[in-house]
Amino acid sequence: MDKQERKRLLKVFVVRAVALYALWLVVYYGFIQPEGSLNAWLTNLVIQGTVIGLDLLGYETSGEGSLIYIDNQPVVLVADACNGLELFALYAGFLLCFPGPIRYKAFFIPIGIGVVFLVNVLREIVLSLNYKFFQQTFEFNHKYTYVFVVYGVVFLIWRYWLNRYSAIAKN
Repeated sequence: MDKQERKRLLKVFVVRAVALYALWLVVYYGFIQPEGSLNAWLTNLVIQGTVIGLDLLGYETSGEGSLIYIDNQPVVLVADACNGLELFALYAGFLLCFPGPIRYKAFFIPIGIGVVFLVNVLREIVLSLNYKFFQQTFEFNHKYTYVFVVYGVVFLIWRYWLNRYSAIAKN
């Protein structure tokens, strides 16, 4: 790929990214709304997945409202900001902005969102156990460790798609 083609692909990416970001803001704040039913539904889905996972590990678990309980002790509050919606949009937006065949994007976007959802549920499971058994490390792990892991998974999926199916991979 020559320098001119790289510049063109970069321009396409930047223009698409700016347009998609503007569209996301309009859709999110205008229709979905931060306190809307989609966020509530997704947060509840994350809580249900976390409770199921903890139950499978043998813990007495429940979810009430936004809280997850282990042995009747509240361990994690799953806020709407932690439900993964914005991360799904970021992941999908990257694939949509980068030049490449739409058929691969149509396949990889839902698969990737599913993987990110499962990783987020695993994150909540581990955070719940972290709080129950090692409260002193909870804040650090919540703020840094688990965020790094989730974004790392997203980056690896992006990288795989970029190297395998994007317009760059073809050149």
